[in-house]
Amino acid sequence: MLRTNHVPGNPALLMLADRLGLAVWEEIPLNHYTPETFSLVMARGIPQQMLAEMALRDFNRPSVMFHGFANESTGTSERTSAMQTLHDLDRKIDGTRLTGQAMYGSNPTDPTSSPLDVAGYTFYYGVFYGGPSPEPGTSRALELAHQTYPKKPVMVLEFGEWVPPSGSDRQQTDTFGPTFPALRTHFDTFTDGYLGAAVWWSLEDYWTDVPGLVVERFGLYRPDGSTRPVAAEVATAFGAVTGPAAPVIGAPSRGSGVAAPALEANHLSLYVAYALVVPVILLVAIVYGLVWLRRRRLTVHHLELEVSR
Repeated sequence: MLRTNHVPGNPALLMLADRLGLAVWEEIPLNHYTPETFSLVMARGIPQQMLAEMALRDFNRPSVMFHGFANESTGTSERTSAMQTLHDLDRKIDGTRLTGQAMYGSNPTDPTSSPLDVAGYTFYYGVFYGGPSPEPGTSRALELAHQTYPKKPVMVLEFGEWVPPSGSDRQQTDTFGPTFPALRTHFDTFTDGYLGAAVWWSLEDYWTDVPGLVVERFGLYRPDGSTRPVAAEVATAFGAVTGPAAPVIGAPSRGSGVAAPALEANHLSLYVAYALVVPVILLVAIVYGLVWLRRRRLTVHHLELEVSR
């Protein structure tokens, strides 16, 4: 699964996700909002407009499975009210996507996702809070989140570690090592599991306007395109969880000797011919019709002259 930052996904990214079979969580940019800003923008209808545009633009994208309404925001009554309003609007416009937000994992009992379909969190235990190590903070927070939302899938929409300018890449692997097993234990692929997703933040380093940072070094990939050491561990761990897709009964398996289906022919020339021929045919038909009408009028006029004589 991919989370497309805190904004609607780039259409090209969504097209590729459709083709590759990746699920996408996209969201409107209510990022680090407060009770005051929630009240102001909801009264003006700005989030409603952004949600409507995102939902309608990507209505036919099979990869888009989640609509997110906020990221790491504060407030209780104002935020809950906003989530309810946006959830209801999303149901009227679409109704086929699951709704959620990304709450602070430091507050796993946050009640503001009660109107939504899933309970989403960002988890940074051992990084920004919870002591020097991810455990036991990660496991305790997951249990509290499940107790708060016993009938909703819990989704970890961010976890990972950043590499400070004076730090080492090893910090990422030191964080991933104890964090992922704590998450994996509760995946909903297991009996009594409730964790529906865990998303490493982020795929690549990215520019930021945070003073003194310039580049956020959370990425599995550095700005030059090279991978950090943690990338191999992430790939191995997630690959072990997902594994190969289950075979379809009656379908040929890979390596069975059955030839792959042939690529479809390129029909561009047919489309170009269609675009050229159809207008010509219409033009000929119109000219023929005009000539026929003119001849008919001349014939009628000639008959009228004969009768008058």
